[in-house]
Amino acid sequence: MSGGSRPIFRPSPLTRTRARARNSRSSAAPDGVVIGPGLGRTAESRALVDRVLARFRGPVVLDADALNVFDGDIDSLREALGDRRALLTPHPAEFSRLAGTDVESVLNRRFEIGAELAKRVGATVLLKGVPTVVSSPNGDSLVSAAGTPVLAAAGSGDVLSGIAGTLLAQTNDSLVAGAVGAWIHGRSSELASSAPRGIQRSTRGLTLEDVLTALPLAWPRTPRLYRYPILLELPAVGERA
Repeated sequence: MSGGSRPIFRPSPLTRTRARARNSRSSAAPDGVVIGPGLGRTAESRALVDRVLARFRGPVVLDADALNVFDGDIDSLREALGDRRALLTPHPAEFSRLAGTDVESVLNRRFEIGAELAKRVGATVLLKGVPTVVSSPNGDSLVSAAGTPVLAAAGSGDVLSGIAGTLLAQTNDSLVAGAVGAWIHGRSSELASSAPRGIQRSTRGLTLEDVLTALPLAWPRTPRLYRYPILLELPAVGERA
């Protein structure tokens, strides 16, 4: 380069290959979609949800405002979901608005009411709470009792929908994704309450950041297999569990 000429940069073949790979990945359809947290309850929000569900026909998780925009309109939600794998993750108040009932009825019939809605809408329903009940349209239900009060913090449901959405994209099984996601979410909150060396910490002062930090620790688990049809074996007197 001389005489004040400006340098000319030409991308190498490797750079062009990497750019094409990035463009290909960004244009490919996703394996799954989570929609709802922070969406807002407006006509524009409803239009956005309808548009996403119309254009993407793969597995979806609907949470928070993606459910609120269908308040009392289960028929439209069922039509929008079609026959795809779908997981709805309402808390009791969101459930009551969607199903057109009251919160007290939802709480009193926690173990049955989710299955009824799942059958009506044609999607798996994860009813948050203690315990969390996950119900599929065919009547199967799984229950998770894991969790601590820290999960009542605002934003906790967003964490759960993200975990469940990732699992749904991997497995294409909404019942399993919902149940495993609920248990991992709850177990992470329990681990967040345990400081190093097994010292229990109070839930007071814990945040969702603590739950997220504990999330990787919740996955490793070596199950103890019992002899069929035994579901649980108690240790002998003097024996450690």
